Amino acid sequence: MDLKLQAVRAFIEQGNDFLLTTHVNSDADGLGACMALARLLRGLGKRADIGLPEPPAEQCYFLAGWPDVRHYADLDLSGYGSAIIVDCPSLDRIGPVRENLPSGIRILNIDHHHGNDNFGEINLAEDISSTCELVYHLVAGLGYKIDAAMATQLYTGIIFDTGSFRFSLTKPSTFVVAGALVQLDVRLDDIANHVFGNKSFDSVKQLGLAIDSMQLHLADRVAVLLLDREGMQAGDPDEVVNYGLMVRGVEVAVLLKEQEPRRYRVSLRSRDTVDVSEVAGLFGGGGHSRASGLRLEGEASEITETILAEIGRYLA
Repeated sequence: MDLKLQAVRAFIEQGNDFLLTTHVNSDADGLGACMALARLLRGLGKRADIGLPEPPAEQCYFLAGWPDVRHYADLDLSGYGSAIIVDCPSLDRIGPVRENLPSGIRILNIDHHHGNDNFGEINLAEDISSTCELVYHLVAGLGYKIDAAMATQLYTGIIFDTGSFRFSLTKPSTFVVAGALVQLDVRLDDIANHVFGNKSFDSVKQLGLAIDSMQLHLADRVAVLLLDREGMQAGDPDEVVNYGLMVRGVEVAVLLKEQEPRRYRVSLRSRDTVDVSEVAGLFGGGGHSRASGLRLEGEASEITETILAEIGRYLA
């Protein structure tokens, strides 16, 4: 058995009380991975609780174990000896959970982002489609059983992070894993409908606001979309940024989302020309080469100008 797999097995066997968490503004990949691992650990007789830094991603409400997903403040974190942190390239990504972790807690870091900080006692960081694909390899490699509920949790994360197998990090191994999960009684149509086709009336109207705000820059190669605080009332629609890439000739899409006055969360997406993780990294953000994010303060026009200046260097 691979040495890392041996280390993970020992980590699981030696621990009794596990906290599972993922990044702020959680998504179906991070949450699906947490839910699948929590199900595995409980099946092994362990205490396993999911405590998130922010309210959970609504795409996962239909999954088994959803009622057990909680905000970290509802848990007494001092009672956990082990933590499994998923889908986070750095410990900062778990937000306020970080400062509330008990001293000496053992950390297993499972992530698929390029440039992971290796902040855990054990680090499983691979540049593949999704954290849920990585969790599948881990669980299968350890010889643990994957039931239909766990398979559904993992498949949900995979199709979310690959955009239904459209994004560039989708590899042959991704299809192999998806095929194995489908054989475990996963309902493909039901999952796809919940993840991509089950929007609230307000969120669909929000999409319209974002598209209406779209402007093209840098010889029509960059699309910028904006949602102000009023437009954000329906929630944080990270997938909206992808609509910028639907415009013919656009190579990079930027979505500014106002969280508080003059405070913006910025999502970046690209085709093949620009590594947006490098752009995000200039401002303390990060992610993947084709999908990244960051936070900036200032007026929307100033932030747009600053980001466009950096993107322009890559497009020159």
